[in-house]
Amino acid sequence: MSNDLAMDKLELAGRLVGYSTCTRYKTRGDFVFAGIQLADTHVLDVGTGAGAWAIWAALHGANRVVGIEPEADGSSNGTLNSFCRTIKALNLQSHVEARPELLHELPMPKVPFDVVVMYNVINHLDEGAVIVLHRDEDAVQRYVALLQNLRLKMHPDGWLIVADCARDNSWLRLGLRSPFARSIEWEKHQNPQTWIDVFERAGFRYIDLRWSPLQPFPKLTANWFIQYLTCSHFVLRLRASQSRSSKHQGE
Repeated sequence: MSNDLAMDKLELAGRLVGYSTCTRYKTRGDFVFAGIQLADTHVLDVGTGAGAWAIWAALHGANRVVGIEPEADGSSNGTLNSFCRTIKALNLQSHVEARPELLHELPMPKVPFDVVVMYNVINHLDEGAVIVLHRDEDAVQRYVALLQNLRLKMHPDGWLIVADCARDNSWLRLGLRSPFARSIEWEKHQNPQTWIDVFERAGFRYIDLRWSPLQPFPKLTANWFIQYLTCSHFVLRLRASQSRSSKHQGE
């Protein structure tokens, strides 16, 4: 595919998945997947929504992409149909599959996933548990079980990308609704370190934590302080352990 044709497809994809410009889509995608090889990989996008990152993976060379969207527990009605239409519009039917499943319903794949994306979905896997995850061992165990099951579906040393809003935010502390994140229920989110601890117990290895950039000043805004004042949005990246058994399994 020529560079011009690739950019045309990326621009169309950006509009179809809800980005106002190709530049915004490309800036966010480059940030999320920085340093991660997508060519010839098997990718899972959990809670794919309109399919932004499933489509991104396919357009960047992924061999096979599965996007799951149950249209419940935090999803929006009609998003799976929208995702299917985007797949068809971009002629990606041979590379991308849309499935109406919850994560725990996903069968063991014939080929393990090399990259798994959880973009703004980790808190919806168990909303009852996530509220008390920072202080309740039973809630931790519920999440660890879910994530251990996911790890069994991944290639050893495979990438896991987790994006979400942190619980700490300046507007919450002031008792006000953030004008930058009006729909966020902060109590249904957790800070990055809490997630790191849970993922490590499930057999994942922490790689990096980065705070999301804001347009139109991405270089100036990709830090904790600006996010604390706005959306508290972060991207956490981990890798599946080489061993299929967690060091905490059986505790």
